[in-house]
Amino acid sequence: MSIEERSGPELIVQHTGQVFPLGPTDISIGSQEDNTIILADPSVSPHHVVIFWQADMGAHFIDDLGSEQGTYINGVLIEAPRMLRHGDSIRMGNTVMDLKLPPLPAAAVAGTPPPSDLEGSKDSSKNPIWAGILIAILAGATIICMALFAILLMTGGKGTPTVIIQSPAAGAQIGVGNEIVLQATASGAKDIALLELRVDGSLVATSSDPNGASSLTVTKAWLFTTAGEHVISADAYTASDKTSKPASVKVTVLAAGSRLTPTPEPDQPTDTPTPTVTPSPTPEDTPTPTSVPPPQVEYFQASPASISAGDCTTLQWGKVSNATEASIEPGLGGVGTPGAETVCPIETTTYILTATGPGGTTQASTTVTVIGGLPDLTIDSISFVPSPPLAEQENQVQITIRNAGIGAAGAFNWEWQAGSDAIFDGRIYGLGAGETSVVTLLWSPAQPYESLVTEAQVDVDDEVLEKDEDNNRYTAVVQVIEAEVEPVTIALTSESALDGYRLNDGTGSSSKDILIGNGELVNPAGELVARGFMSFDLSDVQAGATIESAELRFYQKEIQGSPYEKLGNLVLEHVYYGASLDDSAYNTPALGTAVLDMETLPQAWYILSDPTIVTWVQSSLETGLSRQQFRLQFSQETDGDGQEDWIAIQGGGGILGSREAPQMIITYIP
Repeated sequence: MSIEERSGPELIVQHTGQVFPLGPTDISIGSQEDNTIILADPSVSPHHVVIFWQADMGAHFIDDLGSEQGTYINGVLIEAPRMLRHGDSIRMGNTVMDLKLPPLPAAAVAGTPPPSDLEGSKDSSKNPIWAGILIAILAGATIICMALFAILLMTGGKGTPTVIIQSPAAGAQIGVGNEIVLQATASGAKDIALLELRVDGSLVATSSDPNGASSLTVTKAWLFTTAGEHVISADAYTASDKTSKPASVKVTVLAAGSRLTPTPEPDQPTDTPTPTVTPSPTPEDTPTPTSVPPPQVEYFQASPASISAGDCTTLQWGKVSNATEASIEPGLGGVGTPGAETVCPIETTTYILTATGPGGTTQASTTVTVIGGLPDLTIDSISFVPSPPLAEQENQVQITIRNAGIGAAGAFNWEWQAGSDAIFDGRIYGLGAGETSVVTLLWSPAQPYESLVTEAQVDVDDEVLEKDEDNNRYTAVVQVIEAEVEPVTIALTSESALDGYRLNDGTGSSSKDILIGNGELVNPAGELVARGFMSFDLSDVQAGATIESAELRFYQKEIQGSPYEKLGNLVLEHVYYGASLDDSAYNTPALGTAVLDMETLPQAWYILSDPTIVTWVQSSLETGLSRQQFRLQFSQETDGDGQEDWIAIQGGGGILGSREAPQMIITYIP
């Protein structure tokens, strides 16, 4: 048979009509600039495929270089080197190339040698010479193929790891504030110890195995905050100090409000037109169709269609014809066609592509199945005991933290802040799905507040990948009030060693009855005047206290003569005579005076609650006096009749014992 005349082998890009010749040298295809053929397709990997010439087979072969989305020949994913044939359709990402090859010898196509020019009309299978040649060719081809695969296997096991960035795709467009998942994988060596992931040269995540592993994967949720071009890169290191060739992709981050740049409609090649929609033939006398066809979506798919919780996938869609606009929901909005976009759903999600044109609306859908679930840390409440909390008092704060997700959460930090008054923090070492944890702390506000803003936050350092990252804060506005201090009441018994009386002749007694009046008393030499004294220790009253009430109680056990008739009123004086009762106390200056209205009956308790006594006690505390001391005397201390006129009050050391000793009942506010 004659061989058809044609040019050499060629690759023709469907959408652009670009032609790339094939020769005996290897041709690499990818999005990175060091490739032989560079494709400006974000869904094409940096080094996607290689096409090489196999001289022994007289044919070109294609091999996928571990691309992210794979390589398809005539719609079938290739998993090993494959021989190319005339008319093959090669799809890499969203780019489709058609292969034009000169007719191959039968040996290359079917594994048989071409027929001889001398015996072309004969059946070669019946010719023993050609049969031998056929067997030799088949054996040689088998050996060559086995060697080829051995070489391919060996090149992946030399010990130097290979790094692939799986997400995002090179050239991807991302809106500012949209969270994506960065993911890279290292393989090709048996002792990979460390995989590092960087954004614009800064380390953001690592994955390591101290024992070395055959593969490592690193994943990091990331949020770009600035528009422009950004570089994601990854490097791998083995335990034997071998370093991978750096892998990197560039993405474009669009400013808020910007739309993703639509891919322009490609021009159809003139020599191989491939219309998306074939219009129905019309009669020559009716050139215009009677109706406008609806939009048609070439394809819409997710790769992969199933992911684990926290992982990402790539939505891919082909050309949309007969449409003026296209959008994808949820989350993407308006899109250009064809195109691709990385999505990271946290639960099983069906994405719908809606195309609208003059002929109506067409929808296509694809479902991403999410296996497993994510935690969702939130704060249910902040409560106070007592409520409202009290200023300058110790209050209990309870923060209820809950995992509202369907996956368990690892360890995370929490924080609670009450304005600028206080900050508390701590750590919770894991929380199962649906579980709650109550954090309890003690807080003493420095002052009252009409409305104080308090805020609690969980997962402060973003350690946990969650279903919802925007519900980690809880704010509570609280009123802080003055504490109502309970008054304190104490009963003070007089100091027996400082109770007693003094006479105007310089004599007197302590620890006995308190005598007030005149007469011979214990000295028959003449009529003497007696003044009584009481002392109370104030050390049990809190410093800075405010005295609310003070009562003086004493027991009048005896009356001699007619002191209340002859000597006038009984006078109570605030004095301070110190730590001993001596002669000087008789004339110690009075700090205050009060006239008492006394009963004339003996053997009776008298309770004096005059406000003046409150003033005296408060003054003693404020001036630093350690004791509250009193002096009792009659307003007219002698009548000159030579008769005894006096009263006796039970002192702290008297015969009746301490039960009848003078007392002071003091109530104060601390």
